[in-house]
Order: sequence, then structure tokens, then C-alpha cells
Amino acid sequence: MIRSRFRIHAANWVRISILFILIITVWSASNIMWGSHAGTIIKADGKGYYAHLPALFIYHDLNFGFFDEIEDRYGNEHLFYDYRKFSNGKVYNKYFAGTAFCMLPGFLIAHTITIITNGSADGYSAWYQRSVSWSAIAFAIGTLFLMVLILRKFGIRDSIIAFALPVIYFGTNWFYYVLAEPAMSHVYSIFLITAQFWFALKWAETGRVKWMILLLPILGLITWIRPLNAVSALLIPFAFPDLLHFFRALKKIFTDPGIWMAAIAAVFIVGLQLLIYKVQTGQFLIYSYEEEGFNFRDPHMLDILFSYKKGLFLYTPVLLLALLGILPMYRKVPFKAVYLGLFFLFITYLLSSWWNWYYGGSFSSRAYIEYYIIFLLPLCFGLERTASGPWFPISRTLIVLLVLFCQFQTYQYRYMVIHWDSMTREKYWEAFLNFDFLLK
Repeated sequence: MIRSRFRIHAANWVRISILFILIITVWSASNIMWGSHAGTIIKADGKGYYAHLPALFIYHDLNFGFFDEIEDRYGNEHLFYDYRKFSNGKVYNKYFAGTAFCMLPGFLIAHTITIITNGSADGYSAWYQRSVSWSAIAFAIGTLFLMVLILRKFGIRDSIIAFALPVIYFGTNWFYYVLAEPAMSHVYSIFLITAQFWFALKWAETGRVKWMILLLPILGLITWIRPLNAVSALLIPFAFPDLLHFFRALKKIFTDPGIWMAAIAAVFIVGLQLLIYKVQTGQFLIYSYEEEGFNFRDPHMLDILFSYKKGLFLYTPVLLLALLGILPMYRKVPFKAVYLGLFFLFITYLLSSWWNWYYGGSFSSRAYIEYYIIFLLPLCFGLERTASGPWFPISRTLIVLLVLFCQFQTYQYRYMVIHWDSMTREKYWEAFLNFDFLLK
């Protein structure tokens, strides 16, 4: 009876943890949505991701002839960004439309509210901007619930989960991108990649083909958001006890017609982007990033992790502490611990090989956000390992301090104390624990 009550109590703490995250996020986002920055919710790369929606549903113009008019009406000279590219004399969008597809429900609600209230139904007035924030919040909370399901599958106690969720959310740049740049793709990618891993776990556990049938269209949508996200498929074997079990399960499903239908659906989802290109330019295949690409012979692995410019572990240090949890993870699930470590090294090599390895204007290294499940798992194993004894107060205190430090740096970034693009050793230490911006 006592044990049962404890379980109910622990489960309640998980709900309270998610509710706490939701309240802080909604309160913070509301200050933006109804404040002086309401018109800048859709900005930077997010302009390109979002633009497919007004182009299709309002202007019926996939060549974005409305761009100049919208910039004149809502543009900010400090935030100007042109997502348009040219091919065969026709205009197309540099960014894939998958993120816009994820924003679609919120957009339609905003469009309806705007029409009912006689607002400016141009796709960029107040309710459209707010809808992007609400969409990002909804996907973030959905991701947290998926993470709870995954962690429980790994035998992580609810008391640990309740502590770990705010750590991975507020102790990283995930919170910033939900709050301040919700039109970017990362919030949607992390939800879908986490969902993909959940379906993989269910497939590994039950052997039922239906989970793989659900997984494949998700993979198609993941790829439609950002083609590089397709490498998340390499996380699927991580759901199995070992590679032998994975290949056996893979062999069994090839004869199921449902799998082939799901594979066709995944290809169709990615193919929607090719149809958009055809309408825009008359061509199916376009490399929208033009001269941008990978340099696999010159990766910046140390820079992307530790540099003053955008180092992941410098600006979000709790993630380095999380990776140390691979050691206690190895004691319980050695295959998964080794596989996770190798996957981390692989995506670090891949992401750091991009020509712009710091990914332009960003807080910390934003390219890792979609893969935070691989940090959350070892973090929880580490927390379990230090759940008692002298390490308990030390580990929890250190983690809380790192979360607070990340939030402080987040506010520094928002107030331009930490520059979006030009940080150096000198600038970093000049800004370190500098509270002067709060007095302005």
C-alpha cells in the first residue's frame, strides 16, 4: 500500500513537472505575443519556413510575389531576411515546406479568428504571429509527454523523470527556440524524431508491424522538414537489445504489404516538396542551398562542441554532464550505451562538416536540439546512479546551477550581450556573469 501510494505520488510529480514547464513557457511567450515584440515572432529562417502557408492559402502564389509588400508593412530593418532564391527566372523558397505543414493547424485557426474579428487576413498580422508561438508550445509539450513514455520504457523512475524534464528543457537552448524563435524547424523536428524513436521502441518490444507502418510516414515528414534529419533513422536500431535483434525484426517485416504502403507514403510526403518545386520553377529537382554544402574532409568537431563562437558544451554545459551518464547506462544496457555514444560522434561529425558549422545566428549549437533524447537518456541514468549517498546533493546542486547558468546566458543572448554570430574568447569572458544588461 505504501509503495502504491509512492508510485501515484511520483507520477503526480511528472505531471506537475510538465505543468510547471507549460506555465513558465506560456507566461514567457505571452509577454512576447502581446508585447512590443509581437510582430517579430516570425523572423530569420523562420520567415522562409512559414511563408509556404500564406503563399498557398492566402495569396495563391508559390513564387512569393507578396514578399516586398509584407516587408514594407511588417518588416524590421534589423531583422530583414530574404528566403527567396531564383531558378530558370522563377522564384522559389530556400526552405522545405515540412515545417509549414506542422504549423498548418495553428495557421488555419489564426486565419479563422482574424476573419471573424475583421482583422488583416494577410498571413502576418497579430493572430498569425501568435499561432506560430502556440504551435511551438504545443509541439514542445507533446515532445515532453513522449519523452516520459520513452524513459519509463527504460525503467527510469518517475521521480527522476520529473527532475530531468525541466533540466533538458530549461538547461538547454530548447526553451529559447520555443519562446523566441518558434518559426524555426527545431521544435517540430525534436517532436517527430522523439515520436519516431517511441514507435521504434514499441516495434522492438512487440514485434508488431503496425509500429513500423506508423514510423515510416513520420520519417518522411522528418525528412520533409530538413533533409539532414533523415539520419535520425539511425536511431531505430538503438531501440533494440542488439543489432542481431534489429536485423531479425527487419527481415520479418519485408513480406508485409503494409510496410510497402507505408514506405510509399513516406516517399510521397518527401515528394510533395518536389511537386512544389515543379510548380515554382518547372523543375522537380533543385538544390536550394546552392553554393552551401558539406566539407567532410574538414569537420569542426571541437569547435561545434567547445568553441566560444557556438560551443554546445560552453553555452549548454548541462549536456556535457548528461553525456557522462553513458557510464552508468553502460552497466545496465551496454549495447545501447555504446550505440548512443557512436551516434553522438556521428552526428557531431556530420553537423560540424557543414560549411557554416555554427549555423548562423543562434544560441548555442541549435542543430543538436532535435536529438535531445540521446542526451536525456544518459542524464536520467546518471541521476539514478546518484540518487542516494553523498553524490545526491552534489549532483543535484550542480545541475540546478548549470540550468540557471544556461537561463542567464539565454537572457544575455536575447539582450545581445552574447552576440548571435561574433562571439570570441575576449567577448565571452567580458560577458561572463555580466548583469549590467538587467539594469538598462
